[in-house]
Amino acid sequence: MAIDRRLFLLGGAGVLLLAGCSTRPERTTVDQWPTDPPEGDVTISWWAGQIASKDGGDLRRQLIAEFQKEHPNIRVRIVSAPSDTDTNRTSLTTQIAAGSPTPDVYLGDVAWPGQFAKNKLATPVNQLVGEDFFEQFPEGLRQAASVDGTYYMFPLYIDESFFLYRQDLLDKHGFQVPRSWEEVKDTAAKLVDTGDVDYGFAFQGDVYEGLTCNVTEFVADAGGSLLNDDLTKPETTSSETKRAFEFMRSLITDGASPRATLTYQEQDTNDAFSGGRAAFLRNWSYAWGIANGPDSAVAGKVGLAARPTFDGMQDHHSTIGGWGNYINPHTQQPAAALTFASWMSSETAQQFLTREGGVLPARSASLVSEDAKRQQRPTYDTAAGITLVPRPTSTAYYPKVSQGVYQNGNSILGGQASVDGGTGAMASAISLALSGEAL
Repeated sequence: MAIDRRLFLLGGAGVLLLAGCSTRPERTTVDQWPTDPPEGDVTISWWAGQIASKDGGDLRRQLIAEFQKEHPNIRVRIVSAPSDTDTNRTSLTTQIAAGSPTPDVYLGDVAWPGQFAKNKLATPVNQLVGEDFFEQFPEGLRQAASVDGTYYMFPLYIDESFFLYRQDLLDKHGFQVPRSWEEVKDTAAKLVDTGDVDYGFAFQGDVYEGLTCNVTEFVADAGGSLLNDDLTKPETTSSETKRAFEFMRSLITDGASPRATLTYQEQDTNDAFSGGRAAFLRNWSYAWGIANGPDSAVAGKVGLAARPTFDGMQDHHSTIGGWGNYINPHTQQPAAALTFASWMSSETAQQFLTREGGVLPARSASLVSEDAKRQQRPTYDTAAGITLVPRPTSTAYYPKVSQGVYQNGNSILGGQASVDGGTGAMASAISLALSGEAL
């Protein structure tokens, strides 16, 4: 399925520049918020980019039609958001920070809660729906959608990363599907030696948010994390983080991954894999559709699995991506906005998304439902068994934290910095970001 990769990966790449917005009116307090649906006819605006359907179309109007079956008195007007996530966020922050009551509800990146909460651009919703409402979503998504235990986003859909492989080449040479990173590295090098592919394993290593996603996963595979639990200090000099970087670096130095990895973003890796030049690929769920699409040289020859992990480890990890609905704290239609935003996370909406969507539903039970099984999508079957790992987006300083990760991470992969020196510089950059002093 052709989904714009920017919808998932660029949400934490910019910086909110909201200083000086002293004219912003006070927001509505949660204690004053009506929690029952409105009785009269109401119209609200929903700021949202396209949501892929399973046939490649846009699911927004279908979702609204399903919503209005239950709430016919609430009309929802779509305001199409910019497709570029940074432009999307900048437009929203400018509008809401100035006190605009519209859009009433906006579809936003899972990486936004920390920044939007600090700048009072989103309504805290715990008290409005009850604490147990969010228990229907996976733990990694709950962590990403909340700040210090307070939720600011109603999850709509998620994204996970997967491991794609050339089943035909594995069969040809009698190789098994790799289950550990050590096996990936060994098999990738062997397949390059056969001459069947130019590259072994393709992943994203450019100086951008996608590298932070890869690093987050590899560090989790090694049993570590980029920051401590309360997101107050870096842990990038830990033995687990160093193990992750030593391995990522060795993929390039030992020939399992090309040096071009240092400039690879999602499309580059898709091109390498779907063009038949790479044996293995780490990418998001939409890559499965591309690899089996009409323009792919490897359609019908591809398998999909959870990302491997390191020898001796058990869990298979993925960075959590995705989008959810936020409520404008200045909305003049709070009851309708809450009704609509929360409905999108309901079982009804999530099952509809499971049947008709081209994305992964956010609700845990939807991925293993009968509706999901009938879709016969390997992404659904595999996603349910993956442990989701949030980037440290709950800190308001996440954009600069991420910058410290991907700038120094790229230097380590490229050999400009040693693992010890690069992870130390990364720790310093993250500490500066967390202090609020980074430019």
